[in-house]
Amino acid sequence: MGSSHSISIPHISVNIYTSDGKTFAMSSRDFVDHIVLLRRVIAHPEMTQQGETLNYYIDDYCRRMAHRGIATKYKQRRLPWQIDWIWHVHRLHPIAYDNDCAKQLPNGIPVDKKYRRLRIKQRRKHRSVNLFESIRNSSTFVPSIDLAEAVVRQRDFLKKFKQHKLFSMDLRRLTRNLFEQMVQNYISFLKLAKNGELIVPTFDIDLIWHTHMRSPISYQNTSKALCGFLLDHNDSLEKDILADAYQKTAEQWKMTYKVDYGKDIDKDNLRTSGYVSACAIIIAPVATYSSSGGGCGGGGGSGGGGGCGDGGGGGDGGGGGDGGGCGGGGGCGGCGG
Repeated sequence: MGSSHSISIPHISVNIYTSDGKTFAMSSRDFVDHIVLLRRVIAHPEMTQQGETLNYYIDDYCRRMAHRGIATKYKQRRLPWQIDWIWHVHRLHPIAYDNDCAKQLPNGIPVDKKYRRLRIKQRRKHRSVNLFESIRNSSTFVPSIDLAEAVVRQRDFLKKFKQHKLFSMDLRRLTRNLFEQMVQNYISFLKLAKNGELIVPTFDIDLIWHTHMRSPISYQNTSKALCGFLLDHNDSLEKDILADAYQKTAEQWKMTYKVDYGKDIDKDNLRTSGYVSACAIIIAPVATYSSSGGGCGGGGGSGGGGGCGDGGGGGDGGGGGDGGGCGGGGGCGGCGG
């Protein structure tokens, strides 16, 4: 890809406050890191297709997980983006990821994200990979999900992302207001979750949701505080189930927040009201921002808007659910997108 420079990404931190005094934060730099990875994967379709290349990197990922090859910031900084992609897809199944780490890693703690990639382009070309090269130290880490199938299912999400403004716009155009509103809508989405019921996000909400799941510890803590359980993410549900669940989510959103699903919630209403989720009361304002530096990476995209997918009619403001839904059983709820 040739040489490039690292863009300057100021830090926009959105703080989430709960009624019991807990505070959680989401960073625009995590969002930009996610966007950069998605762009890179789209440029390399072999990383979303069944075959030798994908299988090689899945095996390499499992080997690294088994031998603490992803555990530190230093190792994550040196991680090939292809491995970061496989790791990303594994984390999109938070209950499975948590269980896999708990059962198969020596300390039983999920490997958390410690490094962000904020370059739009690679500094230099990767060395070519010999796919017939044997992977040393045979893997003893076996994910409980089929990672190859999970990766292939992401093609639909990537297709939608390619049509989104964030795919092509200058990442430095992301404003604090846009990022804050996207996080606000995501938090409002989490507050609708009920254990054992399906809930389907708009595409913009799903972008933030995927970003949050890339930091497993933060996601677990926030999900349990707002929902009362670890909200799962399931992207393998049938289209008719998704469509029905999306419609119910849209109705619940309209009834709770007095605005059509996919459109931004009036912040004045949030600041003067308390909303009850499945297991917690969140006293608005749910999110405020603090920032350092000037403009920021990321860009384009409508604040809460436009879900696209199979779950209903599309639209600029808020139609269409993203391809995923949520369902929970036992002690854990679940969601998809």
